[in-house]
Amino acid sequence: MGVIIKKVREFAATEGLVDVHFHKKWHKYDVYTAYRKGEEADDPIYILIEGEHIRYATKSETERFIEGHDVYNDLPQ
Repeated sequence: MGVIIKKVREFAATEGLVDVHFHKKWHKYDVYTAYRKGEEADDPIYILIEGEHIRYATKSETERFIEGHDVYNDLPQ
């Protein structure tokens, strides 16, 4: 298992999340999806990684990358 995926799984586990998977590259982030045990695949929680920094995506970020916005200046201010 890679170091990054291990860190993402450890980060997600602190919130009781399981099933962490790479989702896509978006801007400068690697986006991972995580789910609570027993949750439907329609209800993912997104985790963003930039270098060594790991955090949860905000609601507006989630909406932007799901909609397919691919330029930096489309990020909410």
